[in-house]
Amino acid sequence: MIRFVLKRLGGGVVQLIAVTFLTWLLFYVIASLTGASPALRVAGRNPSPERLAQVAHTLGTDKPYWQQYFHFLWGLVRGDFGFSFNQRRPVSEIIFPAAQATASLVIGAAVVWLLIAIPIGAYGAMHPRSIGDVGGRVFAILGMSIPIFWVAPMLSYLLAYLPTQGVLVGMHILPVGTRWFPIDGYVPITRSPVDWAHHLILPWLAFSTTFAAIYARYVRTLTIEQLSDDYVRTAEAKGMRTSRMLVMHVGRNVAPVITVLLGIDIGIALGGTLFVETVFNIPGLGYTGINAIQTLDYPLVTGVITFAAIVAVAANTFVDLIHGFLDPRMRIGLH
Repeated sequence: MIRFVLKRLGGGVVQLIAVTFLTWLLFYVIASLTGASPALRVAGRNPSPERLAQVAHTLGTDKPYWQQYFHFLWGLVRGDFGFSFNQRRPVSEIIFPAAQATASLVIGAAVVWLLIAIPIGAYGAMHPRSIGDVGGRVFAILGMSIPIFWVAPMLSYLLAYLPTQGVLVGMHILPVGTRWFPIDGYVPITRSPVDWAHHLILPWLAFSTTFAAIYARYVRTLTIEQLSDDYVRTAEAKGMRTSRMLVMHVGRNVAPVITVLLGIDIGIALGGTLFVETVFNIPGLGYTGINAIQTLDYPLVTGVITFAAIVAVAANTFVDLIHGFLDPRMRIGLH
């Protein structure tokens, strides 16, 4: 077990080094080679050579590339993601609050899509070709077909904006000014857990639609495979209740696969929050990153991408470790 843990942690470290190197290379070296160097951006319009050299020295971009990268890497180890000269403050002071907002969106949406997908998938597996199963498959097809850039604005328009105009399902049946959900904005959970959840309900639903559809298919397929195994028929012959069999046997065999998929998809979801954050005005990593790109804030862009990559690699490594604990076959295969 120790060997398995060390291998996964070592693999995670290698991935982090590779990702941070590519990020740094993209936004510093390539930018310098194309003439849009960070020093030139920070120094302002038409800087003198002396001013440009001074800014480059302050940024450390006048040093050899290998020194710049190791300085960048050492800063990451200490939690230093650089300094945003556009906003005149450390990058960490910008991305850490943004990361909390993104984490609230992604983790909350993951809980929502699991709460939707598991009952739909399990019911479809237990009652194949029933009305509920057909309905679940229709939901899965629609959920995977409808893009998030349509779902998010529609939810905001239909359930947040129109009720304020007294409209529900095209009919004027509500009092004008009705506010079911906030149209935009974000409230930290530390300020008010109730307001935090209230502001995120629609973003959670919008973000989880596609994933809920995909996971419903996963759960249904995996559960059907388990229900056809001999151990299930043996348990049924012994008179075990269906609910207990699903939890104690089928669920334990399906959980490792879903856990691995969840870790991968959370990493993917971290990179796909931009549109939802923009529609609902959530100051998360995606929203912060796109603003940094528009203002050519190189340190902030690098910090956002690096932080998101670190979280994604860490999440995948953690999920692999959990999978190893849940499934001994994985540990044996890596010895």
